[in-house]
Parts: sequence; C-alpha cells; structure tokens
Amino acid sequence: MWLRAFYFSLCTLVAAGLVHIGIVLLIPTYGTRDAYARLSQDTAMLAFKMLPDDVSGGPISDVDPFFAYGVCRFDISRDGVSISAPKTDAFWSATIVNEDGSVVYSLNNRTAIDGKLDLLLLNPVLVLRLRELQPPEIENAIVVESDMKAGFAVVRVLRPDDSWQQQAKLFLDGTKCSAYVPSPPVDSGQPTASQ
Repeated sequence: MWLRAFYFSLCTLVAAGLVHIGIVLLIPTYGTRDAYARLSQDTAMLAFKMLPDDVSGGPISDVDPFFAYGVCRFDISRDGVSISAPKTDAFWSATIVNEDGSVVYSLNNRTAIDGKLDLLLLNPVLVLRLRELQPPEIENAIVVESDMKAGFAVVRVLRPDDSWQQQAKLFLDGTKCSAYVPSPPVDSGQPTASQ
C-alpha cells in the first residue's frame, strides 16, 4: 500500500514537472502574441485595413457585431500620424492604442469637431513645432500629444443591419492613415523686418 502511494506521488510530480517545462518553453511563442504583434504581421505601417466581418481570433477582441472595423498601425517616434475620414451620419468611434495595449485616446462623432474624424497624433517634439508654425490644417483637427513610440488606431462605424453596409464601407474605404509633419507657413510675399 505504501509503495503504491509513493509510486502515484512520484508519477504525479513527474507529470506536473513535464507540464511546467512545456508551459515555460511555450511562453516565448505565445506570450508575445499581443494585438500589436499580430497587427504587425497582418498590416503594413500606415496602411488602413478593414477587418473582415468574422474577426474571431483576430488581432482585436470583444468586437461588436453591429460595427464594421478598420485598423491602422503607426510609429510616431519621428513623424506624427494623421487619421481622417469622410463625414457620415452613422455613429463612429476611433481609439488610439499604444503597443502595450493601453488606450491613449478615444473620440467619436459626438466629440469630434463637426462630427468628422480628423485627428493628428504627435510626439512632444512635433507638438512644439506645431505650436510654433501654426499650420492651417490644425484649425479643424483634434491634436493629441503622446510620448508613446508605436501603436495602432481602431476605427469602427455602426452597421446595425445590411442596409447600413454600404455607408459603413464608404466610411472605412475613405479613412486615411498617413505620416504627418507640420508644414511651414506659406510665405505671404510681404517683406519681413530683416529685408
């Protein structure tokens, strides 16, 4: 009886040890499969991509079936990013997420200027340059300052039934994600004090 209990305990410890070793060896493979890493495999930098309707197992989770989704991956360590979309009557929202998966900024058609998606995401150095130059494109844009290096934007638009499908597709097809560097002001042709 005692020998059986010892044998059973020994087998249990060996099996637990093998499971533990297997888990430790799989951590580098599965532990780095966060949303940013998965998007890096599926999307090009600064290329807005619509997600398929069936996004189960995709890079983002907890998706609402009444919305159509699109994503854009970016790096703002040197250049900023501009995210814009055409105006639509449907509800939309845009969320900026850093590479660690934390939400940095979120807005929707009710909080945006004139209900239009026009967002500039800049690092602190570019924000200083933007304040100095005051380019005209910032008048109707929402400027977000962040010290993150890289991340992605998730844009979604309401599509409660098939009759909204075309409007949602037009909105996501028209969504642009591009690099942004503040442009210098246009010279008005008037002489400056040094001339």
